[in-house]
Amino acid sequence: MNNLAAIINEQGLLPLTTIIKISIAFILGGIIGLERESKGKPVGFKTCVILSVASCVLTVVSIQSAEYYAEISMNIRSDPMRLAAQIISGVGFLGAGVILHRHDDAISGLTTAAIVWASAGVGITCGAGFYFHAFFATGLFLLAIKLSPFIIFLQTKNQFPGKVKVRVVLDERGALEKLISRIHQQKNIIENITIRDLKKGKIEVNLKMVIRQKMTLPDLYHDLSHVEHVCALALEH
Repeated sequence: MNNLAAIINEQGLLPLTTIIKISIAFILGGIIGLERESKGKPVGFKTCVILSVASCVLTVVSIQSAEYYAEISMNIRSDPMRLAAQIISGVGFLGAGVILHRHDDAISGLTTAAIVWASAGVGITCGAGFYFHAFFATGLFLLAIKLSPFIIFLQTKNQFPGKVKVRVVLDERGALEKLISRIHQQKNIIENITIRDLKKGKIEVNLKMVIRQKMTLPDLYHDLSHVEHVCALALEH
């Protein structure tokens, strides 16, 4: 207790370096949270700030407690990053809670879960005193999020779609053969087809196709829309 009192008397109740660490963790966690908040995600400003600051505080406590007990006795040795390792494990469970499996077998919330984990990582980095690493990593996180739509656009532009769901409304029953013929001319494969009658002699055709040529969804839409008697067309990738 005498050593602890001496540290408090020498550095104050909360040393300046600790205040700086917590403040930087607050700022960086807030920046990450604001990006998620602007997109209406469940993990926003408050969550990211709390995670980042709490992780920073626990890291500072872990490091300082290891140093403090090492000064008390030469026989006491502890890992200064022991608590930090447990933070990563605990935050992993929190991140898993925001991952959703939708009815159409799509997975959502992966980016938000990664942001939860990243906020804790930034807090740990600040608590360990690696400020440049924390700023640089935060910048890369935001850059990756901003570049993601552009990269997805390039992928859809330069790669063929693979499996596509097509909904076509024809105003004449005989046009069905022309539609199927056009699909076969493109060397695409029809996995499943459903035909349904509509009013005024129209029919609705739902197809599941495998695109075998290098073409984009706009190219496929443009090609099928020029088939005679097609009055409505919808594609889903």
